[in-house]
Amino acid sequence: MNIIKPQILSKGDTIEIIAPAGAVDYDLVMKSKDYIESKGYKVVFGEHIFEQERYFAGCDKHRLEDFHNAFLNPEVKAIFCARGGYGSIRFIEDINYNIVQSNPKIFCGYSDITALSLMILKHAGLITYSSPMMQSDFSDDVPNEYTEKSFFNVLSGNNEEYLSDKIINHGNTEGIIWGGNLSTVVSLCGLDFIPDEKFIFFTEDVNEPVYKIDKMLRQLINIEKFRQNISALAFGEFSGVDNPQWLEDLLSETSTLLNIPTASGFKFTHSNEKQTIPIGQKAIFDGNIKLK
Repeated sequence: MNIIKPQILSKGDTIEIIAPAGAVDYDLVMKSKDYIESKGYKVVFGEHIFEQERYFAGCDKHRLEDFHNAFLNPEVKAIFCARGGYGSIRFIEDINYNIVQSNPKIFCGYSDITALSLMILKHAGLITYSSPMMQSDFSDDVPNEYTEKSFFNVLSGNNEEYLSDKIINHGNTEGIIWGGNLSTVVSLCGLDFIPDEKFIFFTEDVNEPVYKIDKMLRQLINIEKFRQNISALAFGEFSGVDNPQWLEDLLSETSTLLNIPTASGFKFTHSNEKQTIPIGQKAIFDGNIKLK
């Protein structure tokens, strides 16, 4: 795959905030706009961002239009997603990936936005960022300092080291960074979404019982291409889990089953303190993750 890395974010750049998934809170998004502008950037909104249809930020057609238009707008240097929720996979097969590939730029989000990031990498070859989002993380009066620092550090072109709390299976390997929210990754099953090259699989989730985490991991492991190309496992936080010991057993069991280097405790999470990581960038895994 010919991987495209977007240009770095610089002060004065224009950022567009879009809502590809769940309906947004106007006041919170406006607070996040003020925050981003206070950092020295210009902010514009997708045309339909404040619409609502059931639990979505407008209909599928309008959310897709905002997605395409953000890439097409030559003034926009980066696209920040407002929030996750649910909705991104509803227009996945209608995306014009030629638009994305011909207009590469920073694209950020996590949770439900994982679906867009993985499909963008697969079909446009563009590195995107698993990162905090506007309503979710930058609408507080004082955003989390660690999250804020990691976000702007990575988007400004600086590499970070991603440290684990526990090595489950020792080893050294390489691959592209790939993954995100587990339940969203699994929602892509049936589509062409798994990388053709070796990848370091990072994943996390929130409020899922251990048996469901088990089922979702097995669903991926049952895909031959996933088993062939996964080179390492990087487990983030599974917050709100029902039984921490069962989870620990499951992560160890999964590592043994795949027989690959594995570590846990990375700051990939739905919690307030999270790291930004580029999906698609080459990296070394030795229990920690070092970008190449």
